[in-house]
Amino acid sequence: MAHAAEIRQHIAAVEQTMKITGAMELVSSMRIRRVMSHIEQNHRYFEHVQKTMKQILAGHHITHPYLRPVPENGHCTFIVISGDKGLCGAYNLNVINLALRKMEEKPNNALITVGRTAEAYFRAHGRQPDVSVLGIVQDPTLSRARQLARDVMQLFDTGQTDEIQVIYTSFFGETKNTAVSRRLLPVLSDDYAGIELPESVPEILYHPSEQEVFDLLVPQYVVGIVFGVMVQSYASEHFARMNAMHGATLNAQEMLKTLKTEYNMARQAAITNEIAEITGSAEILRKGGRLYGQL
Repeated sequence: MAHAAEIRQHIAAVEQTMKITGAMELVSSMRIRRVMSHIEQNHRYFEHVQKTMKQILAGHHITHPYLRPVPENGHCTFIVISGDKGLCGAYNLNVINLALRKMEEKPNNALITVGRTAEAYFRAHGRQPDVSVLGIVQDPTLSRARQLARDVMQLFDTGQTDEIQVIYTSFFGETKNTAVSRRLLPVLSDDYAGIELPESVPEILYHPSEQEVFDLLVPQYVVGIVFGVMVQSYASEHFARMNAMHGATLNAQEMLKTLKTEYNMARQAAITNEIAEITGSAEILRKGGRLYGQL
């Protein structure tokens, strides 16, 4: 059994760790609450944009460079969104594993990493990201989403890639807290499969024309996807960290119970030993005094 002093030091270290994990859990829960409104609002806005685009496509002949099929064996650009830090369970690992599977399916690809964890992983395994974006996963704003959307649209516009997919962790709907892949470009009819239009749609006049309105909506559509996946990734990371820190705090509490029991046993054993030593010493003194009196 360890000495009581060693166990006391272990207890102090576990208590300090428990304070840290508890604080990290609280911080993550507050950040999730802050970003949840962005997720809901962006989803409603994005759904409205999709409905408008589907209405225009359904009733008018529209052409656009983004409305084209994905060529077979074409070049694909993958945007992998991970976190900047660890201590969040399997959040980063799930995203990276999905990215590796998707990249195997499309070997003619380019890689854009968003977040330090994905960048460090691919560099460590011999794959240099073509573009590394840092400093936005911990602060997903609409302006940063627009900048990233402009950059990827430029890749598509200049013919450097035939398809763009973003790999992230969803925090909405049935795929909540699951690593998913979503095609960003080109825009296909499958993208509107889940969008339902009302049975009777009033006649809508688009000014200056249906084509120009559609051309205006397409960039907003892309920005909406990018901002949506950024805030969902942010919320998913902190949800995973909150759960991981909650589990760590519970484990620390259980460890403290065990350590305190061991500490009490060690202290009791030390007291028993001290009593035995005192009793033995008193007995020796008593016997020594008796022998001295006989002399």
